Amino acid sequence: MIDYELTLVLSADLSSEDQKKLIEKIKKTIEEQKGKIEKQEDWGKKELAYPIKKKKMGFYFWWEAKLDPESLSKIDKKLKMEEEVLRYLILRKE
Repeated sequence: MIDYELTLVLSADLSSEDQKKLIEKIKKTIEEQKGKIEKQEDWGKKELAYPIKKKKMGFYFWWEAKLDPESLSKIDKKLKMEEEVLRYLILRKE
């Protein structure tokens, strides 16, 4: 298992309940791939530097997780399929 940082930008149009459901769905995907979230931070609602999918605001989340490198492609596919995930970035921590 290797340490990674995951930053998510979710649509600001989501209600707080829908936002929690989506976050839980993403966490479940990570756990299904034998990953473990070590730390998490909610950075709140912020203005985007430029419009993404015609949205000007987004909710930012940051996680630190232990993941198996082979599982990254599956997690990547799941995140791409979520319409309310405007952007995400997975970086290997050094």
